[in-house]
Amino acid sequence: MHEISIINKVFFFLLACQTTIWADPNKPDGAILIFHGISDASAAAAISEDMFIVGDDENNILRVYKITQPALPVFSYDLTNFLGVEAEHPEADIEGATIVGDRIYWITSHGRNKDGKMRPNRYRFFATAIKVEGGNVNIQPVGVPCKRLVHKLIENESMQRLGLNRAAGFNTAGLSKKERQNLAPKREGLNIEGLCASADGQKLYIGFRNPRPYNSTTRRAEALVVPLNNPAEVVEKGQSPVFGEPIIWDLGGLGIRDMEYSYFHKAYFIIAGPHDEKRKFALYKWSGKEDVQPVLIREIFSESKDFSPEAIVTFRNRPELLLLSDDGTLIINISNASECMEGRLRNDGKCLNKYLADQNKKYFRGIWLKP
Repeated sequence: MHEISIINKVFFFLLACQTTIWADPNKPDGAILIFHGISDASAAAAISEDMFIVGDDENNILRVYKITQPALPVFSYDLTNFLGVEAEHPEADIEGATIVGDRIYWITSHGRNKDGKMRPNRYRFFATAIKVEGGNVNIQPVGVPCKRLVHKLIENESMQRLGLNRAAGFNTAGLSKKERQNLAPKREGLNIEGLCASADGQKLYIGFRNPRPYNSTTRRAEALVVPLNNPAEVVEKGQSPVFGEPIIWDLGGLGIRDMEYSYFHKAYFIIAGPHDEKRKFALYKWSGKEDVQPVLIREIFSESKDFSPEAIVTFRNRPELLLLSDDGTLIINISNASECMEGRLRNDGKCLNKYLADQNKKYFRGIWLKP
């Protein structure tokens, strides 16, 4: 856990009073925006020149925010019924999003929980149609969620060579408790976090935070990307997913936290990050040629230890990228125990951001970054 910085304490206090704050930290290029209503921003896509939609890995509600008025969401949509989740452990763990025309594709982690226990609700690939008119937002589910994307993926022989079947751990009969725990996403287990449409919108790239295949020549782990060649048919018609050959990237030992195509730059941008709780992030640029490696642009916020970029938003007509931080584990000072969810108060009398009792006081941060 990381203690929330003094500047963020000031942001939180003022924004609780519905004040919009802009600031220039030392390292990043642009202003910090603070958005209320959720804390664990994990997937996002631009839906207009001044709005984006975001998914939270702690619940199944999509929320729309304005970049010109960073505060509470202007629209929300609950996916719970559409996703068909079981009542126990209902969160789907949404981790990736990408937009193609008026359709947004979403993907969940397809991973186990922190103890390595299977969570069936986390195996979803689905789509929503979105329409923005005069500031009004309409969201409608598309087709039927796919619940067996990874199950089909690991049938591929090349995926087995890369260790995906072992990381998914579907055949776990007879595993010891320790072996099961090692299947947690932040240990050796499978964890999807990135989803990105190709420039022509015909295929999607699925980015893995974990596993990271080991390269014996470079002696470090590499990042894995798998093309999905028929996303529309999967969600519209329930067809079996068709995958392209896996793509392996050398991102300095890091996995993929998110990736997105920028029509402004005519290039793809990738947030690389650790598979565990370490604090190292970097921005890469990729041409889209599958035989060409991404190029390192810069490390991200090496001085800002509590900023955890989990989503990247690209707008068609502006050069800056909007990076969103998963701020659920920020430690918040509270005035009394009632401000924290029951049973979640820390021993020091503070509360994690994601456990604040008042939903409107939870927040995540965004920052503009010029590639």
